[in-house]
Amino acid sequence: MEKDELNKDYEDWYIVFAKSDVRHWVFRFLDPCFQHCYAVKESPGGQFWIIVNSRSTYTDITIKPKLDFPHIRLLCPDDVILPIRAKINADSYKWHFGLNTCVDVCKGVIGLNNWRIFTPYQLYRWINGHQTFVNR
Repeated sequence: MEKDELNKDYEDWYIVFAKSDVRHWVFRFLDPCFQHCYAVKESPGGQFWIIVNSRSTYTDITIKPKLDFPHIRLLCPDDVILPIRAKINADSYKWHFGLNTCVDVCKGVIGLNNWRIFTPYQLYRWINGHQTFVNR
């Protein structure tokens, strides 16, 4: 985590967009390549990948060693991966309202408080336009 001159912290995340392995009626309305999303970042020492993946009934947090997966592309070979740098302001508090979907968990991780984004493809389009900083 880096700090800038105003003592703000920055976290580098990867948001990964994938096909879902779950069968649900809502997936008929979603783009097949953007049915699910999850967040990945390096551990503070850089030895592990931390994966935050929201499932239908729980949130799965997994750690994978970077010795086995030295690059993010090896960790998620068939998925769309977007990097984003989140600016964290510990003095600011914003209440996040959502449905606890995969998109809401990813938005919470990067500090995005935008109620208009509720599908993985909408999140993908937003990150493509705002990859530098997200205010949190």
